[in-house]
Amino acid sequence: MTNQMQNQGSLDTTLRSIADEVENVHKWSRASRSLAQRGTATVFGSARTRRGEPAYEMARELGAALAERRWTVVTGGGPGIMQAARDGSGETLSRAVRIEIPGEVPETVLDPSRSITVGTFALRKLLLTHDIDALFIFPGGVGTFDELFEVLVHQDTGRLVRFPLVLLKPQGEGLWEAWLRFMDEHLIQSGLASPSVLDDVTVAESVEEALAALAGRQAQAAAGPGAASYTAGRTPGLDGHSVCA
Repeated sequence: MTNQMQNQGSLDTTLRSIADEVENVHKWSRASRSLAQRGTATVFGSARTRRGEPAYEMARELGAALAERRWTVVTGGGPGIMQAARDGSGETLSRAVRIEIPGEVPETVLDPSRSITVGTFALRKLLLTHDIDALFIFPGGVGTFDELFEVLVHQDTGRLVRFPLVLLKPQGEGLWEAWLRFMDEHLIQSGLASPSVLDDVTVAESVEEALAALAGRQAQAAAGPGAASYTAGRTPGLDGHSVCA
């Protein structure tokens, strides 16, 4: 009985937190969208990545390349990959959806018009994955995979508009190959997951390849129904997803 009461208390607290924040989140989201100049991309990745590491420099380069194209870059507002993407995109074209996590202190915090702090991961993921045009994901831990799997589930069940998911592969990293092998061998081939769950996933080994994947998807969308897949022209990768050549 005690555990049941504690669990209910925790649920009530979480639901009240979400309810209290919804209006403020809605206003911030509308204001943030009004500042966007062209497309909007979210960048996920580890908060533990350090300056100078290949993944950090690649994320910084990606942020700069997107900003050069006048794209808004959205992150979780923390350190590591999130800081790197903000380093590259600059303050004007950066947005952050933060949540307080012990030990995760960003080097820079954007002004309130470009940053919001929420109390639950549910709201944070909602803001990071809706009303965007692309998602770029760097190697990360449990939090990064939580975000990635939620997007895959929501897209594959029709609860989220499909957009390209580009997995960035820094030099020396093998995480995405291992993950895609797991998805293929243990989930898709066994029938536990539909092959379509990876339809929008591309692996890119450079920022240039990541942007090419994005441009290909935009060209496909512009061509309309019946157009060739945006992965055309890329070499087949593990379990049929595409890998930029």
